[in-house]
Amino acid sequence: MSKTRELKLVITPLEIEVEDCVATLLETSKLPLPWEQYQASIQVRCPYKNKDVLSRVFQLDFRNTEEFKQKLKTEVSKFKYVLFLYDEQTLRRMGLIQ
Repeated sequence: MSKTRELKLVITPLEIEVEDCVATLLETSKLPLPWEQYQASIQVRCPYKNKDVLSRVFQLDFRNTEEFKQKLKTEVSKFKYVLFLYDEQTLRRMGLIQ
């Protein structure tokens, strides 16, 4: 008896609200490894001094949706913290925002 598998389709880009910011899932791919692991390309848009700023595109590796959610929350929190620490010119010079 064969095992049936559910097909999950995600149309990208997909926007997800995380911690008052919007994370855009640009692309997801399964990595060619012996275990199941995925990689997602993400870009975050957060409010910053009366306007929105965009992060650079970054990659997240994850094994399941719970790990993805946790890592995404962590990365968004780190981005918000950096926005708090530096001015816009410094953030652009460091390549953290577009």
